[in-house]
Amino acid sequence: MPGLETGVQFHLPTYAHVPMPHLVELAKKAEAKGVGQFWVTDNLRSRNSFVVLAAFASNLKVKLGTAITVQYFRNPVDLADMVATLSELMDGRELSIGLGFGNPRTYTFVDTPKPISFLRETSQSLRRLLNGEEVCFADYPNLLEYFNFNPKGLFKLNFAPKTPILQYCGANGPLGLEVGGRNMDGLIFGGHYMAALRTGRVPEQLQIFNDAANDSGVGEGVTRVAEIKLSLSKDGQAARDFVKESSGNRILNMYRRGYSHEDIQRLGVDLEDVDQLDQAEKAGVSSVEFDDLVTDDMIDAIFIAGTPGDCLERMIEVQSTAQSQGFHQLMYSELGPDIDEAIELLCDEIIPAL
Repeated sequence: MPGLETGVQFHLPTYAHVPMPHLVELAKKAEAKGVGQFWVTDNLRSRNSFVVLAAFASNLKVKLGTAITVQYFRNPVDLADMVATLSELMDGRELSIGLGFGNPRTYTFVDTPKPISFLRETSQSLRRLLNGEEVCFADYPNLLEYFNFNPKGLFKLNFAPKTPILQYCGANGPLGLEVGGRNMDGLIFGGHYMAALRTGRVPEQLQIFNDAANDSGVGEGVTRVAEIKLSLSKDGQAARDFVKESSGNRILNMYRRGYSHEDIQRLGVDLEDVDQLDQAEKAGVSSVEFDDLVTDDMIDAIFIAGTPGDCLERMIEVQSTAQSQGFHQLMYSELGPDIDEAIELLCDEIIPAL
C-alpha cells in the first residue's frame, strides 16, 4: 500500500549478542530492500545508541533516529552536543530523537521524578540548544535539580547541526501526549499500538496529540509513527516462544497501570490467566516458569508472531488501519529469534506484499 514508510527498530538489549559491525551489515541489507529509516533503543546496559547511530550514519543513506532516548539518562546539554555532532555524518538526512520515560523498568536504574514536567523541560531546552540559543537551567527547575546544573551557568553550543533534527514524542499517557503535541515534531505510538487497536484506544490518544499539535500551529506538519511488535521465523513456534517474556511483561504493565478489566478482556486475554501471571511474577518465579504462563492470546495481543504466512494477512490489515488513522510510518521492532533470518523474511516476503 503506497504512502506508508517502512522503519526498522534495532532493540539493542534483545540483540546484545550481535556485534555492531554485524548490525551495520544487516542495516545495509535492509536499506537495499527499501527500508526508509532505522531506529535504535536506549538502555544503560546495552550498546550506546548514539555510537550505533554514528556507525549507521557512516554507512547508510537513509534517515535515522532513537526510539526512544530516555529523558533521565542524559542531560539536555550532553544530548544536544551528541545529536549535533551526529548530524555532521548525516549528509542532510533527517535525524529523529524520540523522547520519553522509557519502559516500565526505567525506575529500577534511575530516579524518575515528575515525568511530564521532565519531558516538557527536556524538549524545550534541547530545541533551544540545537537552535543555537543560550540556555540557563534556572529556567528549567526539574532539570536543574536532577542534573545538578549551576543555576547561574549559561550553556550554548559552539557549532551548529548540519541536518534537520526532529523530536518525536514517546509518551503514551494523555498528559505526555499533550506535551508532545505542543512541543515536538512527531509521535511514536509505541509498543502498545497493537493492544490499543484492540481496545479502541488509538483514536482517543491520537486526538489528544493532534489537538495539542493543532493548538501549537504545527498540526499539519506532524509525523506519526506506529511501532509494530513483530517476530518472524521460518519456525512459527520459535517466533512465538521468542516473545513470550516481552508479551507477558507488557500485559502485566497494562494490567497494573490503567487498563481496566474490560480493556484486558477486549484484548482477547483471560483475566484469570493475567492474574495468575501477576501473582507468579510477584512471587519471583523463574523465567521458564513465567514463559509457561504466557498464553497465545497474550502474545497475539501485543505481537504479530509466526511464519510470514502466519503473519501477512494481519500485517496487511494493520497497515491499512494505521494509514486510515493518519500514520506515516510503520516501525517494526524486536523482529524475531534469529535477526538475520528475521530481516531477510521481513524484507523479502512481508514488505513486498504490503
